[in-house]
Amino acid sequence: MKSTRVSALLVIFLAFAAFAASRNLALAQGRPCAGDSGQSASSQGLRKGLDEFNRAFIDACRSMNHDAAAQLWADDGIDLLPGMEPLVGKPEISRWLTGLGEKMKGVKVLQCDVDWRDPRIAGDVAYEWGINTQTVSVPDRAEPVKNKGKITLILRKQTDGSWKLALESWNSSPQ
Repeated sequence: MKSTRVSALLVIFLAFAAFAASRNLALAQGRPCAGDSGQSASSQGLRKGLDEFNRAFIDACRSMNHDAAAQLWADDGIDLLPGMEPLVGKPEISRWLTGLGEKMKGVKVLQCDVDWRDPRIAGDVAYEWGINTQTVSVPDRAEPVKNKGKITLILRKQTDGSWKLALESWNSSPQ
């Protein structure tokens, strides 16, 4: 009888622990939990910060503001661009962006968007992937150049609560 009672208590404890763990994981990922009316204030704040980062990321692309793009990076960020060696550290990424601006004289961004999919937040780290599309006009081409690809970002929450890029990787889809 005593072992049955202990077994029953153990099952109840394990069920409660599993429920609590799944609830904490869902909140960390920014998803509402079963029985919740939505996210906690803390999760909502984290998600709001991530949404603000994503808007700034797109705004920098659309305006070709390379200084604003550089400010989105953590000091130790790493950019894994197609066909290039990794760019390691904000200073190296900033130099590359400055050079990009010089090479793109006369180019105009007509459209730049990312359809972010499945953003996840786990403590001070967030990750997301998306489908990115751009259309640019190039001075020596009659038709605008269109590109579609995939992008993955890993971000780290800063002490001021903002999110900064720790790692970026993207590539173009077959056209």
